[in-house]
This record gives sequence, structure tokens and C-alpha cells, in this order.
Amino acid sequence: MNYFDVLENKRKHVFKYTDRIPDKEIIEDCLYKAWKTTPSKNQAMPYKVYVWGPDHKEEKAKIHKLVHRRHHEVELQAVKDGKQKSTQQGIENPYYEHVKYNPYLFTIHMRNSKPNKFYQSQIKKGHWFDQGDPTRISLNIDITAVEVGLFAQNLTSYLIEKDIDVSYNGCFSGNYIDYQKAGLTNITTRPLFMLTCGYGKTYRRRFENDIKPEAEEIIKWV
Repeated sequence: MNYFDVLENKRKHVFKYTDRIPDKEIIEDCLYKAWKTTPSKNQAMPYKVYVWGPDHKEEKAKIHKLVHRRHHEVELQAVKDGKQKSTQQGIENPYYEHVKYNPYLFTIHMRNSKPNKFYQSQIKKGHWFDQGDPTRISLNIDITAVEVGLFAQNLTSYLIEKDIDVSYNGCFSGNYIDYQKAGLTNITTRPLFMLTCGYGKTYRRRFENDIKPEAEEIIKWV
């Protein structure tokens, strides 16, 4: 099976995971490979990956609750701004359940980086290592988010290669204070992405009219 077929046929949103837990050694290996093969501006990798394993059920439940709260807050704001007439009344979206019930949850956050020896020498010559400036950690979100996407895609590929399913979540509070208030005090910087992995039991079915824009709408030759 080629790379396209692997991603096209095996990457599906998990509705529920089985109770089977992937070996920790496999997860560690996939994380190492994703770290090893993901490029980064200035070799900075200005993000960190928290791995919430099988023994962190309480923390996952708290994160899941924050995800739903954020979803409802966005709907309320849309009504307030006159962009939507009503909300879904806080009804829980079942497609977020994978955030709570999973063998492994990965949350990826911004971090302040330290220059390696090469860039330390470049800094002395006038290079500005902006990923190491604590006052710019939030201002660098654009390039950091791109790099996080690359890391997440690489991690996905290595996990799928081991027949481990992966699901994504992009709806959550970006304010780390919300997590600290929930008791997740190890979270001290802005979250950028979440993904889970395990062995899928049921998956989100594909609705006939729930499709991407056509390729021609996205890809433009100039």
C-alpha cells in the first residue's frame, strides 16, 4: 500500500476506541520519529508535546469538559454578534468523546526555545533568535502552528504505519489559565493542537454531503 492509500483509507475520525492499549514502546518510537523528521525554523521546535497516557483519565475528563465549554462559548458569541440565531443549547458533541476516552491524548503547546550552539554563534554575529524571546512566545504563533501541524502529520503517519488510529481536535480554549483553574497546573503555555490515538472500535461515518471543497477550488496554478 502506497503513502496516499495509507492516509486515504486508514486515517479516520474515531468515534470510540477499544479497550486495547497500544504498547508504550510503540508510542515512544512514533514520537521519537516525529521529533526526528519534523523540520523547524532555526532548529528551535518552539512547542512541547504532553502525553496523557492510560493512567490520566481524570485529566482527560477535565480537558474534555473544557473542549465542550469552548464549543458552547463560540456558539454563544456568534449569537451575541448577530452571526447566528441560536445555539445548540450546550448539547455535547459526541465527536469530542475521543478526547476523554482514549489510551493516549497528546496536547501540543507553545514553549520558549533555547538556541543550539550554532545559533548561539550566529546570535553573536547579529542573528535574532526570536523563538528564544519570552516576550514573543505568543507573537510567533503563526510559524509555530505550522510546525505543530507538520509534527502532528508525521506522528499520524508513524502511528498509522503501526495500525494505530488517530483522531484530531481543534476546538479548545487557547488560554492556559483555563486549564490551570481546572487543576491542570503543568499547562503553562497556550495549547495549539490535540490528537488522540488507540485502536478504533467505531468511526465517524462519512455523510454524502459532508465533503471537502473541490481540489480546483483550493489548488491554483499561477
